[in-house]
Amino acid sequence: MRHAIRHIPYVALMLVAGLTSMSLRAETIVVYGASGPIGGLIVKEALSRGDMVIGVSRDASKLKFENKNFKAVSGDVTDLASFKSITTGVDAVIISVGGVGKDNEPEHTPQAQAAKIAVQAFEGMSNSPHVIQIGGATTLYGTKEAMVAHLPFPPGSVPYAMIMGHLDELQTYRASKIRWTVLTPPLKIEGHSVNAPPVAHRTGKYRTSTTGFVKDAHGESRVDIADLAVAAVDEAEHPHFIGERFTIGY
Repeated sequence: MRHAIRHIPYVALMLVAGLTSMSLRAETIVVYGASGPIGGLIVKEALSRGDMVIGVSRDASKLKFENKNFKAVSGDVTDLASFKSITTGVDAVIISVGGVGKDNEPEHTPQAQAAKIAVQAFEGMSNSPHVIQIGGATTLYGTKEAMVAHLPFPPGSVPYAMIMGHLDELQTYRASKIRWTVLTPPLKIEGHSVNAPPVAHRTGKYRTSTTGFVKDAHGESRVDIADLAVAAVDEAEHPHFIGERFTIGY
């Protein structure tokens, strides 16, 4: 398990270093799922750091971010032509999507299809954008059999397809040669609700691991939804896990 990472705002860092006269290069980050609870917080986090953000949703009118560095576009992460047109020339692509797809099969979920599209778009490119996709916590159990053993949902059910879609996503990236990272949340994302806006409490602190759940002193695998967004933008700005899956927690 790696040591704790604390995000330090750029302005504060510059003041401490006495280098306020120097300009810092802003990242250009595409965020798919920008109208969702996690994606929306990722957009806000990136904008707070001065990054240029292109927020993508099937309906761009849902994206209400009043910031000169923000651009809203309509797009489909499962459409190769659309994906290429939006992501050309950017520094990073953060994908925060989920759901079910055709015939309720894991490989047809948006998360699984998004990974396949990203690989198709960037495979063979020498300087492709860094793709960071939000994964599923249960993939940390390792194998499909281990995941099934921890799931109360039968094959063919909607939750099963959604969860297994994240496994398909991870396997797609692992078989590729693009610049990818899968950020797997812990078992509990605090402040996240399916039927209500997120109630976020950002600390800017978290610990990371590439081998298993990060657990706190009480044995819980958890992180606030805002700190999940922090971790995603941290990785976009300062990559540490290219070609890897990592998870976070307190």
